[in-house]
This record gives sequence, structure tokens and C-alpha cells, in this order.
Amino acid sequence: MRRLLVVVAHGDDETLGAGATLARLSDAGVRVRLCVLTDDDGSRHRSPHRAANRSLAVKEAARILGIAEVAVHGHGDNRLDRVGQLELNRLVEDEIRAFDPDTVLTSSLADLNRDHRLVSSAVRVAARPGRSDVGEIRCFEVRSATDWGEASGIRPSFSPNCWQAVSEEHLERKLAALRAYGQEVEPWPLPRSEGGVRALAAYRGSQVAVPLAEAFETPRVVHV
Repeated sequence: MRRLLVVVAHGDDETLGAGATLARLSDAGVRVRLCVLTDDDGSRHRSPHRAANRSLAVKEAARILGIAEVAVHGHGDNRLDRVGQLELNRLVEDEIRAFDPDTVLTSSLADLNRDHRLVSSAVRVAARPGRSDVGEIRCFEVRSATDWGEASGIRPSFSPNCWQAVSEEHLERKLAALRAYGQEVEPWPLPRSEGGVRALAAYRGSQVAVPLAEAFETPRVVHV
């Protein structure tokens, strides 16, 4: 892996889903670009200043994780269905064309959050074989979106087949990046609490006999 594009609906998805992995990969010299399609959290926090703060939080979290490039687009939280799938596909296509990644990380089709599912679909269309040089797509899980999707009966459920072992230092950077989002850090035992994030990393690690890990689905892997 040389160039990694991360495409998410909301700032904090990248941190919750793959923050420790992104810290590890950036340390290993992988060039990482983050593309966030919305610039507010208006569905949850009603403040006229949220959009500007959100964009700043995205950039601070990216700095902590070692992400070299950040693009925040101007769509509204939980309103990507108003944009239209074709426009989302073209936006992601433009990002892929400009950055030329070999790997793309995004959210899962199993998520309860509709924005997440729309973005995941757009990535699969934009990175389809013959239209880009993307050889691998990885989908991550987002606490209180992926797990609640499974609990709500969304099928197929998240079914990881790829695990990235991470160190304690990488997990601590993930937690530091999550703190950059302020109110997104929940108290224990809620899933977006620091304890909840740490518990998931320990659980995913135990599945592959390592102390800590993050898990992914790989809907496509092509090595040539």
C-alpha cells in the first residue's frame, strides 16, 4: 500500500472506524488523504457555529493520526440522500482521479446510518475495475452505526475478513483524535466512550490472537 484514500460521510467516522490503523500506516510511510463529504453535525447539535468547528476538528484529528491531506465537502449531516447517488459517485470519482490511490477505506453497507451506506456505495461505483487503479477497498465499522445496524436487522451484517494489528501507541492516538471532536466522546458504557473504543480494539485483537486490532470487510482485493 502506497496511497490510501479514506472516504467518509462525517468527520469522526475515520477515527472511530480506522484511527489506529491510519496512525500505523502513516507511520509506515503510506500517504493518506481524507475526504469528508459533510461539514456539520446538524442532525445532533443545533448551533450556528457547528460547521466551522467541525471542519477544524476534522483537521486536528487528521494531524494527530498523521493524515497528510484533508478535503471537507459542504454537504449536510444526514442529508446525503438529498444530494443524489450520481452526484456522490462523481464526487468520489473526482477524488480518486486526483489522488490516484491504490487502496480506499470507507464505511460499511451494514450501517444503520444512511449517509454511511450511501458513501460506501459511491466508493464501490467510483473505484470499480477498469475505471481506476484502486486494487483494494476496505470497509470499517463505526460504533453506534455498524453495531446498531445489525441490531436493527440490516442485512448483510458487518462480517470482517481482514484485521489490522495495532499497538497501544496507535490506539492512544486514535483516542486523542477522537477527543478532538469534543462532544462525540460519550461516557462509559456508551459505544463511543473511550472505554467502548478500547473494548472493541481488544475484542477484535482477541479474534486473531493479538492484543489490539481493527477489523475490516474487503469487498474487493486485486493484487497485480
